[in-house]
Amino acid sequence: MALVEVSGGVDAPTTAVELFELITAHHTSSAIFVAAQLGVADHLAAGPRDATGLARETGTDAPSLRRLLRLLVSSGVLAEPEAGVFALTELGQLLRTDHEDSMNAVALMMANPRHQQRWGQLGDVVRTGRSAVEEEHLDDPFKQLPPHIVKLVGQVMTFFVSHSAESVAKSYDFSRFGTLVEVGGGEGIMLSTILAEYPRLRGVLFDTPYMAHRAKRRIAGEPVADRCEVVGGDFFQSVPGGGDAYLLNNVIHDWDDRRGVEILSNVHAAMRPGGKLLIVETLYPDRFDDSLASKIAARSDVNMMVNMAARERGADDFEQLVDKAGFTLDRVLRIRPAWSGIRSSSIVEATHR
Repeated sequence: MALVEVSGGVDAPTTAVELFELITAHHTSSAIFVAAQLGVADHLAAGPRDATGLARETGTDAPSLRRLLRLLVSSGVLAEPEAGVFALTELGQLLRTDHEDSMNAVALMMANPRHQQRWGQLGDVVRTGRSAVEEEHLDDPFKQLPPHIVKLVGQVMTFFVSHSAESVAKSYDFSRFGTLVEVGGGEGIMLSTILAEYPRLRGVLFDTPYMAHRAKRRIAGEPVADRCEVVGGDFFQSVPGGGDAYLLNNVIHDWDDRRGVEILSNVHAAMRPGGKLLIVETLYPDRFDDSLASKIAARSDVNMMVNMAARERGADDFEQLVDKAGFTLDRVLRIRPAWSGIRSSSIVEATHR
């Protein structure tokens, strides 16, 4: 065995090393994407495995896979309990597709080459103030997504709403309402959770016909099914009437102000005076620091800018937006989604006037 000598002195990472880690962070995200694509975490679910066996099962080159896995060890996603043998860490467990808190779909969407290609245009967006979405004249970017990306988007949305729904249900008092309409409600996870918490409440789920079909199938097996109506349509055209309150969860941040006001104006047209509008979104801070809440807001905001020509918003932004649609802002309630463990989201409450 070759002799490795260590020189004197104590290791003391420099500021340059800290910046180097930030500069090369995309190396880690690319490695996580490939690991998710290969199903590495699923193969390691039963316990530590050697790289040769993993390579055989994943159809990869063993020496190259070993190098990839060691990058993930250096990032804390995997561990190497003995040379050439790899195991999941607590972080790595979240890449398993069967984990209740699986972030496999998040990795596949956020770190895939198509997504990184968009981020590669960030300099152009900052210089011109226009994203590729605007340059390509995509008024509705969702309609241009290939089917496999649409599926991933749905899985990612399911992850985030699953880990926010309980916080919303317990942080806000829905007992004063008779009927709650969720606009853009996806498969109905948020609405089902709220209805379960408030047994006298009735719900209407509204989304595209495709999502409404999926929601009907999912909600049919829920105890709240007899209190939940599912309707398909286009919120740029109209939304169902009859609700005492209307909830939009992570909908408005997908659109610029013009389109956001269009959606909210249609909600306003469906409501009675005095009805409540509830918008659940990441809250853009007034001032930024290096806290996790700032990081989540800033990254999401720039991601919206690059990929959707849209934005995250602060309290003043929401006040102006809802005012243009005919609402008066009541308050902004900070909440703590389970996935982040910090007050990174908010419920914006406004009244129909």
